[in-house]
Amino acid sequence: MPNIGQFVLHAKADPPLKAGDYVLQGRQAIAGGATEPYDGHVRVTAPRYALPPEQLLSTFPPANSEGAYENRLPQVVLKRRTLPWERSPGAGHDGTPWLALVVIAEGEGTLSGDTPVAQCVTPGVTLAGPSDVATGTYLSVPKTVTDKVFPTADDLPLLCHVREVDVRDTELANGDDDGFLAVVLANRLPQYDRTADKPVRYLACLVNLEGQLDVLPKPTVDIAHEFLATELVYDVRPIADSVPVDTDRFVMGGALEATAFSGAGGPQGLAAGAVQREGSAAARAARPTTPATDKATDAQWSTTQAKVEHAALNADREEAGRVVRDVMLEGFRDQVEHYVKLEPVYRFPVLTHWSFTVSGSGGFQPLMLALDVGLLGTAPRPPDVPEGAPPPGPPPRPAAELTETGHVGLPHLTRRGERVRAWYRGPLSTHPTTRDAPDAAGRLPLAHVSDQLRRVVPDGREDLSLASAFEIGRLLALSQPAVVRALMAWRSEQFGAERARQLAAAVSDAAAAVAPALKGAAHDLGALIGRSIVLAAAQDPAKTLAPSRPLVDPGRPLPFARDGGIDQLLAEGFGFPLDAVLKRAGSLGAAGALRATDVVVLQGQEDEPLLEGPAVQRLRTDLGDAVDRLTADALKARVDRPDAARRTRRRSTDALDDLLAAAEPDPGEQP
Repeated sequence: MPNIGQFVLHAKADPPLKAGDYVLQGRQAIAGGATEPYDGHVRVTAPRYALPPEQLLSTFPPANSEGAYENRLPQVVLKRRTLPWERSPGAGHDGTPWLALVVIAEGEGTLSGDTPVAQCVTPGVTLAGPSDVATGTYLSVPKTVTDKVFPTADDLPLLCHVREVDVRDTELANGDDDGFLAVVLANRLPQYDRTADKPVRYLACLVNLEGQLDVLPKPTVDIAHEFLATELVYDVRPIADSVPVDTDRFVMGGALEATAFSGAGGPQGLAAGAVQREGSAAARAARPTTPATDKATDAQWSTTQAKVEHAALNADREEAGRVVRDVMLEGFRDQVEHYVKLEPVYRFPVLTHWSFTVSGSGGFQPLMLALDVGLLGTAPRPPDVPEGAPPPGPPPRPAAELTETGHVGLPHLTRRGERVRAWYRGPLSTHPTTRDAPDAAGRLPLAHVSDQLRRVVPDGREDLSLASAFEIGRLLALSQPAVVRALMAWRSEQFGAERARQLAAAVSDAAAAVAPALKGAAHDLGALIGRSIVLAAAQDPAKTLAPSRPLVDPGRPLPFARDGGIDQLLAEGFGFPLDAVLKRAGSLGAAGALRATDVVVLQGQEDEPLLEGPAVQRLRTDLGDAVDRLTADALKARVDRPDAARRTRRRSTDALDDLLAAAEPDPGEQP
């Protein structure tokens, strides 16, 4: 097991079964000597055309970044250790990785959009077996780029390995769960364009090599004693700019005219894949280096970087990944098949891709050669003045304010907004300094913030040398994930335990409860108090957790249950004799007693009225008077106003009124 900051390299991690369909055959012996066969079908899945996002842990160079990346090979770190060996790139190559990380510059190849997986390989190549997705993307490159940029089949095992790290090391583990990572390296060092002195954008693609090992370059016997990193590999952009393309034909996928590649001095030589050295006439002709062209290239590169950042900040969360990857492909979208007709063009499925920019020549040697050696504040050397030329003018800035101790006066803006001057001395000064002496216990004074290291010198100014060093060191330490994780672990373990002890000591009641736990180490207050409560509850549960309550609380008392019980309640409610119910309930139960008891029926005399008395006589009298009054009123209205009644009836009548009117005899008719 490696320690934090260390890792162990393994050549490969072969999976027990490669991706594909398998048949499990079994035989079950049955009594009598017969056997029963069983065939079970199993499918082992693995990415083929698209890499799941959770399997990608990190990339180098980072996506959409720019910097001096000339001295390190690009790489991609995968979470599943066996992924580069879960498929076979070809017959007889079971131990060869089927993945390769290819790095191409602008003009060397193109990346497609979403395409059916059957079209993501070179025409004529078919990949048998199931596919993980329905559509994917593919990298189109001509044979020249394949021969010059792609790794050989013998190089593939050297470009893939397994890295074992400590899962606690956040800088190396990158969020992995078991500490074993698969790393795929590229075989190409990206370079800065020194010929045109401008940045170069690269596209890194993790490609699938299944069924296409034969198109990879063959190992060369001759060993090249000279390596030119900036040698031009291929550039289809001059061809694309010089060929008149019919827009409709280009969009619909039509072929270009063959005359576009003919003629002396045209792009035919470049399209054929001739490798040109830096500074050659052909290279300068193919890639003009005029200031206007360089300025346009730099502006295009800067615009692309800004577009990617804008898409990352403004895209929808679910679509951000797709939108950013699509914007990164600016400059890699033209279809090579439309321009290159003099050599084969190959397609390789791309599982994942990202772009980056080499914006300068890196390395330790160029940085050291570009240093202007001198103490802080030293005026630069005057340029060589040719003989007869006028002397140089005065320096553009005032002379530096220096002291013999190596301090230099610099403008300083205080927290109050005052503009003053302060002293600063760098760590590489050759003048001896006075260091702080340890105290009586042999300990040096420890500063917690940068303000504790501010010094006021005799001239009244502040000396910010130590304060600046403290702040720079603090920021450098916090920039390392391992340091931040160690600080968080210390805070949660040591600081949390001490805080729990201080709180328990301050609260008298809590101190008595957690006193047994204070003897040992505790991570936080919750664990400390929880352990103490559990121990106290085990010794005296009733005192610590309070007396336990019964499982069921008694309800409110029922009056009928206290007086006569349920039998009396039922007998009174249904009008049953209580004695008969109690007699039968003893042997049949309450329900049986009710079922066996007859319902009491009210018996009355038919010749006698059910209601008698003065109230009944008064009700009959009132009802008779009301009926007589209503009848008299109705007859009077009919006799006094017959026409008005008819008009009223005609004005608001319904179907029943119409029938009654038709049945009444007309006064003018004779009976």
